[in-house]
Amino acid sequence: MAETLLLPVVHAAACKAADALVQRVTSMCGVDDDRHKLERQLLAVQYKLADAEMKSETNQYIKRWMKDFKAVAYEANDVLDGFQYEALRSEAQIGKSKTLKVLSHFTSHSPVLFRFDVSRKLSNVLKKINELVEEMNKFGLQNHEEAPHVLYRQTHAAPVDPAEIFGRDHDKEVLVKLLLGQRDQQNVQVLPIFGMGGLGKTTVAKIVYNDHRVQQHFQSKMWHCVSDNFDVIALVKSIIELATNERPKVSDEIELLRRRLEEVIGKKRFLLVLDDVWNEEETKWEDQLRPLLCSIGGPGSVIVVTCRSRQVTSIMGTLGPYELECLGEDDSWELFSRKAFTSGVQEQKELVTIGRRIVKKCRGVPLALKTMGSLMSTKQQVQEWETIEESNIGYHLRGKNEILSILKLSYRHLTPETKQCFAFCAIFPKDYEMEKDMLIQLWMANGFIQQEQTVDLAHKGELIFNELVWRSFLQDVKPGMVFSSHGPPYESILCKMHDLMHDLAKDVADECVTIEELT
Repeated sequence: MAETLLLPVVHAAACKAADALVQRVTSMCGVDDDRHKLERQLLAVQYKLADAEMKSETNQYIKRWMKDFKAVAYEANDVLDGFQYEALRSEAQIGKSKTLKVLSHFTSHSPVLFRFDVSRKLSNVLKKINELVEEMNKFGLQNHEEAPHVLYRQTHAAPVDPAEIFGRDHDKEVLVKLLLGQRDQQNVQVLPIFGMGGLGKTTVAKIVYNDHRVQQHFQSKMWHCVSDNFDVIALVKSIIELATNERPKVSDEIELLRRRLEEVIGKKRFLLVLDDVWNEEETKWEDQLRPLLCSIGGPGSVIVVTCRSRQVTSIMGTLGPYELECLGEDDSWELFSRKAFTSGVQEQKELVTIGRRIVKKCRGVPLALKTMGSLMSTKQQVQEWETIEESNIGYHLRGKNEILSILKLSYRHLTPETKQCFAFCAIFPKDYEMEKDMLIQLWMANGFIQQEQTVDLAHKGELIFNELVWRSFLQDVKPGMVFSSHGPPYESILCKMHDLMHDLAKDVADECVTIEELT
């Protein structure tokens, strides 16, 4: 149990340490060597965790060490969050993603003070981890062939519930025709699906991917969620795994990966979806990944890319980007009302009038409509609806910050326990597939769920999980396989967070989950 609780925290910290944005900011602060050392130490520890778990059952010293390491791993996550948060906030303020300008715009910090502060914090946490790693090396723990993963497949294109989709029939038909229309193209075509966060780009890509015409047309179909990690080797390995249904037993040498990719794809007409791409470095695509992916497959092969950045579309696209638009008024109301008028809330005239004004503020963004609809389903009084409608949300819903204002309003109406459980999810990397039972165990282990006389902790955790799903704070709930290095695979319930919800969880974490509470 100890390793199960420790692994997500260590894994999350290692992913953040490797994040490109963190690397750029630590380089500018002159502390990238410390960041790199921290990343190496965290990765090294992951290789030992399975053995530590087994030995901790009989060795109290190792058990205590794991508890101490978990506390420091939380601290490392907090420090790395500081780099990410400050950089993203400054980018939002200056309206550009020019990292060279980041340090001169750090909120209330001067560049000198910020460098001093983060340098001290990173140095302190690295010193603690180094000491714990020295202790660990005395235990005689055995390396596993690869770092243990609670979940190693973070990719899926599970069909979407048709009841959750509104106003996307036209988009689906246009995109299906575009894909099928490339059958005579000798070269691999790249089709970007572009739009702001919360519009449902992934949802649209899924309904196209699962359309029976697309399934029949393409001989090989693969789906990979990219998010912040545009690592070429990891991405190619994932594609090989998806094509073969087994983990690739090949080294990280690009040439060997290329040969294996040619073997498994050959001249098949393939469809590859790269979901949630953020990479704006042209050389990563042009010099590294494109030569690998666009030299395989038969005529008519297509790579679909979902993204928010126009820069990504210009770098990767060979076909013109398909820009997803907001929902129309009727579809917006249908989506909102399906959520709002449930759980005993009747569709009465006064509530419909107020609800339509709330829908107007959501400006046709599906994530905002679902979140607000599920919030209103918990309010039965007209006065409650009026209070929420009168709040200053969504008047200028044109970007990430405006959508976050709506999501945060919904968050404010969660119970304190549910707020803590939601904020805790920020420790996982973006697009990480979380296991439901493990998540509930983590909530209980960290004391976020309070004991009641009539309800046990596990049942309360189940209720909190279901509320977060209903309110769209967690999504993509589906059965799936969990792979662990210290046992056979088993089936469980998996879920993810929309990246905007992940941003919200990081943003609100300070309000309810301090590092002292976590440790």
